[in-house]
Amino acid sequence: MIKTINGWRAVFALMIVLFHVGVAGLEEMTWAGVSFFFMASGFLLAMKYPVERLDSEGYGRFAWRHAAKLFPLHWLTLVLWLAAMALVGMLAIKSLALALNATLLHTWSLSHSIYFSCNQFSWFLGTLLFCYLCYPLLARWLSRLRLRVRVIIVMVLVVIDFILLAINGTDGYFRTALYVFPPVRIIDFIIGMVLAAALPHIQALPVIGKGKNGTDAELVAVALLSAAVMSYQAYYDLLLRWSDALIWWLPVAVILLVCYLYDKREGFIGKVLASKPLQWLGDISFEIFMLQGLAALVFNYLCAPVLAHLGFGHPSPYGNPGDFDPMGMSPYSLIPVFILPIDILLAWAVNRLFTRPISRLLLK
Repeated sequence: MIKTINGWRAVFALMIVLFHVGVAGLEEMTWAGVSFFFMASGFLLAMKYPVERLDSEGYGRFAWRHAAKLFPLHWLTLVLWLAAMALVGMLAIKSLALALNATLLHTWSLSHSIYFSCNQFSWFLGTLLFCYLCYPLLARWLSRLRLRVRVIIVMVLVVIDFILLAINGTDGYFRTALYVFPPVRIIDFIIGMVLAAALPHIQALPVIGKGKNGTDAELVAVALLSAAVMSYQAYYDLLLRWSDALIWWLPVAVILLVCYLYDKREGFIGKVLASKPLQWLGDISFEIFMLQGLAALVFNYLCAPVLAHLGFGHPSPYGNPGDFDPMGMSPYSLIPVFILPIDILLAWAVNRLFTRPISRLLLK
């Protein structure tokens, strides 16, 4: 694992969680983060599993190893979510949605009530599973083609995605359906694969990757990502329909290249990303992503009542009856403060007590 890529996983996972609880200004980083997760998966798989290793391992073993990384965590979070919903009296089971969700087939539906059913963040695992299962087939096919042909294929896929979003990309329901749909999301994954194939050609260039450390390149990567964010904010009406994927592919690709080219030669930003705290968070980033809904429930039904008991959101003794406390706060307004500690604690416990033991059992 390239440490800086793992560090970026942590950063994007935390931003996604904060965005989902209403922290303003993180919408663009959430979209960039989702593209990063899929592109990084294709990028890293292409380096770890070249065609020669796939031939020796076989499709069945490859599929088993990668399905075993996703299903146990998915089933655990599904059971925890159903139990939590039952405890708070909000459990409503629809048999079709539950069956599709349990088998990670729900992202193939274009119905919001199905692909976001139960623990709604499980759509990510369903779409990632499709990418994993397609990887050996894609790798063998692409390996027979020249790099320029692979780049042309990526450009064709980009144009197809552009057209799909241009047709009705301002329709929120339509855009969300495409956002989670596996045949659309696999474009990010393929871009990562082709980027990995281009590494020898990129490294042969006279300038790129030749610096003593990665400080300048890291600043360029961060500046490019910042420029994409600011461009989207400045031209919201123009770029809205393509905000879910297209405008993030270039900055994410540059981030991945810089992480690879300056691995073990990190600059200031890279050293922060490679630090032990971010590496630890990166190692549990899947759990952080999958448990954010449960963390919110823990806050809403356990922490918020305690905060209310301590005075947050209670009528002020200094005002008129019915007035809230002088600071105007309610316990639920504090969820951005509490969500990360709760989510990280749950993620660590699940990773330590469940994910690791199951992985050792299934993948030994």
